[in-house]
Amino acid sequence: MVVAEKNRTIYATVPMQIYMTRSIKEPILEAIETIFDKDASPIKKLRAAKQLWKAFQAMGKLPEPTFENTWHPNSHNIIRLREWLFERCRLWGQRNFMIRRIMNFVIIVYEFDQPWRFVFDSLREEALTMEWKPRGYESAESYYWWKKGEQ
Repeated sequence: MVVAEKNRTIYATVPMQIYMTRSIKEPILEAIETIFDKDASPIKKLRAAKQLWKAFQAMGKLPEPTFENTWHPNSHNIIRLREWLFERCRLWGQRNFMIRRIMNFVIIVYEFDQPWRFVFDSLREEALTMEWKPRGYESAESYYWWKKGEQ
């Protein structure tokens, strides 16, 4: 099977591409530009924050990435990482919800968007060349929200 045939998942369909571009990607880019514009008025920044929130809500309407509806081996790795994380992470309130939604969107973007896939792969490769500090480096605080006995 040719790779081009394998990567025809739900996320590569034209309606899904249009939805992701118009409802999520474009609004996020526009909102972030306004929020960080030092000359934008507080009202414009408030409207941009509302636009950002709508885009975040739109992410929730996307089908959750699974092994069955994705094709790229690294998408599958990120799905495994997502499941690994949520077997251990017990943050309260909306934090897990937010983290899961963002992770799902990253998986989807990785799945179908080659420039973003290249960016994520490049970041991973570069991070592996760095001296990375371990969890807990900044303090001796107990991570009570992390499932005990798991690393």
